[in-house]
Amino acid sequence: METINKKWWTSPIDFFKPKSKAIQESNSENLVTPKSSAYFSSNSGNSRLLFVSSFDGEKNLGEIGPAQQYILNYVQLRERGWGFYLTNEVVQIIINRMTVWTIGRGLKLESEPNESVLLSEGIKINPQAFSDLVESRFSIYKESKMSTYDGMRNLSKLESACYKNSKIAGDVLVVLRVIKGILKTQLIDGTHVMSPMYGNDWNPQKLANGNRIMNGVEMNDAGEHVAYHVRNADLTFSRIAAKSPTTGLTVAYLVGGLEYRLDNSRCIPALAGLFETLAKMDRYKEATIATAEESAKTTLQIVHEANSTGESPYLQQIVQARDVSANDGTIPVDVKNTEIANKVAVSTNKQVFNMTQGSKLEPVEKSKAELYFKDFYSVFFDLVCAAIGIPPNVAMSKYDTSFSSARAAIKDWEHTLLVERYNFSLSFNQPIYEMWLHLEILQNKVSAPGYMIADRQNNYMVLASFRNARWVGDNVPHIDPLKEVNAERLKLGDTGVSLPLTTLESATEVVNGGSSKANMKQYAKELEESKTAGIEVAQPPVQNPAP
Repeated sequence: METINKKWWTSPIDFFKPKSKAIQESNSENLVTPKSSAYFSSNSGNSRLLFVSSFDGEKNLGEIGPAQQYILNYVQLRERGWGFYLTNEVVQIIINRMTVWTIGRGLKLESEPNESVLLSEGIKINPQAFSDLVESRFSIYKESKMSTYDGMRNLSKLESACYKNSKIAGDVLVVLRVIKGILKTQLIDGTHVMSPMYGNDWNPQKLANGNRIMNGVEMNDAGEHVAYHVRNADLTFSRIAAKSPTTGLTVAYLVGGLEYRLDNSRCIPALAGLFETLAKMDRYKEATIATAEESAKTTLQIVHEANSTGESPYLQQIVQARDVSANDGTIPVDVKNTEIANKVAVSTNKQVFNMTQGSKLEPVEKSKAELYFKDFYSVFFDLVCAAIGIPPNVAMSKYDTSFSSARAAIKDWEHTLLVERYNFSLSFNQPIYEMWLHLEILQNKVSAPGYMIADRQNNYMVLASFRNARWVGDNVPHIDPLKEVNAERLKLGDTGVSLPLTTLESATEVVNGGSSKANMKQYAKELEESKTAGIEVAQPPVQNPAP
């Protein structure tokens, strides 16, 4: 028996379909007579239409325009990025300030082996001793030029260059090479990473092994980067594997700037969406400056009345500031032996117009664009800064606002820095550290019981516990440190009055005072030398407990 539709509504498609006799009889018996104009009658009964239409974000036809799907041109985006960095001061200000704040003198390793996980795997270590040794050795390695492939700069400088290049151009290829037992890091400009024959995001090159090449990146079916194809100076191509065949660790990877879509194989410049705005800002600035310059050239005008003879009052003083006859390079002088170039009346940088009788030269009026230049330029500068995630006052190093607004901006920037450093260190620093630590353990420079067994067994929990680390940079200074500390003290209440809010290591990092351990040893040495020299050291006063 055919099922009878008892719904109170019918779609337009179903409404006009031929209906069986049973459905027609059911419609005529069960449906109520319509009471609204939204209903209508037909041979098949009374129904209420449900209109179905697609929604593409446009409520009123033509208000948004046609939808566009962008196919990224990585080559031109990269070149535009470098072009704007070279010629546009706004891009230089933002990129340079972000690099200085995010990387600064280099991110510092904080080794944090997970003791709880290691104990659960039956491995017992001294985490503090392990961290102290690893951090000390890596600090020496990172600040040495032996850590880089070209040997021209240390890893901290390479770190800064990688961050800047990824923001400007889109991405950078990092290659780790082990030479004579030493790990060396190499940066390759992303412009050299390209497909040998063809292959992009929408038309990849299929290989015989099942992998595909898109914009120089070879991927497997899971989307994992398998290798990178780099064009050499002689126009040949080199295939650089992403993983080491012996250790399985990452030895080549891309550090990107701005990710667009999941299907895109490469990253784009951080300011890619702002190029047109930046270009218009630059043209507006150049036009305003040129107008002001041309207006400044006309400084004086001579206006003659109706009965004027038309003669110039400066006629006897106007001369050229050069010796026409002798041409010996000296500046002409007047009868009082005074250099003529020092007189305003004959200054070669100004112009004096002797107007004929009945004529008048009007000066160029001050442009409204010049009057409102600051308002226009600062608004769009703020928008550009907000788009990339840096406060405008931080970018311009101008802190002339109130305490509360400045503190809010700094706190917001502090959080942005933490996220920015985390993302960058996870991409750039962590693979380097994992390979370096693996080599150090293999060479018995660092003791890590159970590490090699876990490596053979592919026990990722043990390996990840040993490699666990975080990367810290220079701290954002407090606007008023005393107010910050007192506020935190009030939160602790009376029971937390004597509790410390920081450690010696953290305090040293805040004031950028180097290594806390080295400072402590040096202070102990100086204190001992002061006692030998007979210098009395004042003892802190003893506080009697309250009754």
